Amino acid sequence: MGETEVSAGCGRTARARELRAAWGRRSQEAGWDPPGDWWTPSVDTVCEAYTSGADLVDPCTRLGEARGRSGTGIGHSLGDLAAFTGVAGWEHPPFELVRALAEGWVDAGRAQDTCQDPLTGLGTRAYLRTRVGELYRSPEGTEPPALGHQLVVLALDPSIDPWRRAARLIVLGYELRKYFSRGESVCVVDRGRIAVVAPRSEQVDRELAALRRGPGWEHGVAVWSLPLPPTHREALTLLDGLGRRRR
Repeated sequence: MGETEVSAGCGRTARARELRAAWGRRSQEAGWDPPGDWWTPSVDTVCEAYTSGADLVDPCTRLGEARGRSGTGIGHSLGDLAAFTGVAGWEHPPFELVRALAEGWVDAGRAQDTCQDPLTGLGTRAYLRTRVGELYRSPEGTEPPALGHQLVVLALDPSIDPWRRAARLIVLGYELRKYFSRGESVCVVDRGRIAVVAPRSEQVDRELAALRRGPGWEHGVAVWSLPLPPTHREALTLLDGLGRRRR
């Protein structure tokens, strides 16, 4: 590859990054929340296709699939597409791109595993709520299993760029399998936080200490734990608080 080709490639990469940043800002200004959930690898695919002059139909289909798998509504997904086409210079999103995104979104919904996050392979926020709810079921007059469990929370630095944070989340999700391998529920709260439902035990406490010294320190992750509260209602309030937008 000659110097001219290398230079052209570097220029396209820089333009794709600029487009991605502008697209993300416009989408968030239009109401995308939480901001950390916006980026997905298909965003880069769309930006790279646009800056290289390639056809956008297939990349937009993949974007629709990604949005559908993540649980983003079709209206929100189309609004995000409009943010992209606005930054790219279109007055209105071209019909063929709207159709491609919608078809991808529908196809993802047909095949979606609602228990597994598509980016990390961990449990979803919906599964986390289901699992916590199960722990509060017990015969009348007996103590629910939840009172013997804790919620471990791992939070990435919210100031990191969304795409870098997502990359770290993927790596962290893989590494957590080494620490939680005895039936604990490891779930994604959003693109910046992971929650683990684990029993309260000295063994888990030792794992948490090792986790803070290892991946926690390496990836700049805050790690803490708290016991599940006495009632299911309080537990749901706690989970809702974890998923609120961080500023």
